[in-house]
Amino acid sequence: MAEVDPTLGVDNKEAKSRLEDIKYYTSLFLGTLCIVCVFGFLFLVPFVLDPAISTMMHDFVHSPVHCKVTNYELRYGRTNCSWASCREGCTASIFKCHQIRVTYTPDIPYENGTSVGDIAPALWQDLTRKEKLIDPETKEPNGTEIIVKDTPLLINIKGCGYPPEVDCDLYAEKYSNYSEFEETFPCYYSRMNPWIVLSEFNREETVSSILFSILIPNLLFVLSLIVLVYWYCPYCQARCRKYEEHTDFRDPDDESEIDDFNGGGN
Repeated sequence: MAEVDPTLGVDNKEAKSRLEDIKYYTSLFLGTLCIVCVFGFLFLVPFVLDPAISTMMHDFVHSPVHCKVTNYELRYGRTNCSWASCREGCTASIFKCHQIRVTYTPDIPYENGTSVGDIAPALWQDLTRKEKLIDPETKEPNGTEIIVKDTPLLINIKGCGYPPEVDCDLYAEKYSNYSEFEETFPCYYSRMNPWIVLSEFNREETVSSILFSILIPNLLFVLSLIVLVYWYCPYCQARCRKYEEHTDFRDPDDESEIDDFNGGGN
């Protein structure tokens, strides 16, 4: 009589227990990943997606044009800061604001080393318009209108950012130097609204940020959810087993028909 190995059942139990542990920790990781993806996507919507989509909708020129500083002011106090060219923090109230106003040449591409005097006055964009002053407290027009011939320069479509990527003092100093030395600098204007001018714009980076912000968290969430549903949904597992059994099943009548066909051919 053949002897049965007493360690055979123990090995199977250990392997099964090891697989269950792997499944447990993998499920824990995938569940955490799903939660992180949801909160990550909610974080990306206001800070990445909204500015990037808004930038694309304004249809900025792809190649920079010449810009010159027409006025620069450093203001303090909430009542004096209805807007800012650069703001550190997009949600906090501002009590110090750099206000840079510019005009640009819509038909002349930017060339490095060009001074303001090298460009004829008629080639600069006519931005004359009436502008309603904004009440900093209510963020609504206060009824006062002024005539302006330039437009604000913004660091991005929202006019704000976060350190260390954004340093508004260095940003203002840079364009103040352009004004002092009467040099032009590259800028990008909106074809939909010519009074919106950005100091920096890269279409490829903007499109990439939109795609990555949408695809990466959502794909990871969907893939993780599919694995978890398959593992812990009995109905899904039963359907998959039934499908596998159906594809592996071979009808004996079909085999006999094939044999008859081969025999008839002989």
